[in-house]
Amino acid sequence: MIKAVFVDIDKTLLNSKGEVTKRTVSAIQKAKEKGIQIVLISGRSRMSAIKFQEFSSRYLINCNGADLYDYQEKEVLYQSVMDSQFCQQLYEMANEEEMVIKLDFGLSRAVNQPEYLEDYEIHLTEKISDFLQQNQIIQIAMCSENENKIEKVKNWIEKQTNFVVTNQFIWEVNGKQMKAIHITNSNVSKGNTMAALSKFLKIDLNDVIAIGDKTNDISMIKMAGIGVAMGNAPDEIKKIADRVTATNEEDGVAEVLEKILEEK
Repeated sequence: MIKAVFVDIDKTLLNSKGEVTKRTVSAIQKAKEKGIQIVLISGRSRMSAIKFQEFSSRYLINCNGADLYDYQEKEVLYQSVMDSQFCQQLYEMANEEEMVIKLDFGLSRAVNQPEYLEDYEIHLTEKISDFLQQNQIIQIAMCSENENKIEKVKNWIEKQTNFVVTNQFIWEVNGKQMKAIHITNSNVSKGNTMAALSKFLKIDLNDVIAIGDKTNDISMIKMAGIGVAMGNAPDEIKKIADRVTATNEEDGVAEVLEKILEEK
């Protein structure tokens, strides 16, 4: 019996307009009423994901698994804190290469270039060493229009045993298409935090569904009792999934939840 459904946000829960459709809202509400835990699990920072908290039963998994937050109790249940020396190296590298770097630290995010600030972010003006003494970083995003610069960073990170690129994506901002990567501690993944929360909730992974569309969703799709790929996911994701649902434009998440409710 399905007891929990872990749902990615971008291009999974949300359509191309960044909206949750009425059909999906209805399916989520009905699933909650039947006692099914709905957990949003995203590469987004907590302050970016929290605007969708109404669709999650209680918990939000953010930063590709580096942050687990109970929004009802306003309590951090888990964070994977990155080494400050490593963070400083990446920050200095970003400035030297004229790249955008974003440092996630709990309720906010520090950015080196003010023209790329979002409403919940701050422009980092103090010395990076001073900032890192006062704040714990759980995820770093590095972005550039120049793909070679991103590849250079990726190659450097691959030589670091304690850190990993958890996600690669296109970031559309200020009329530009930026190549972007998320960097976390090497033990961080959506799958690991999904498994930890399921254990905390006393839910067997066989009773869990995970729905996603990108490579950073692979770990949870593989671990869940039923791993579901969105219809808009690339073939590599569909091949490892147990099921493929409709696209995010065709209410793929709602389709999964409606089938669960029919079976119950």
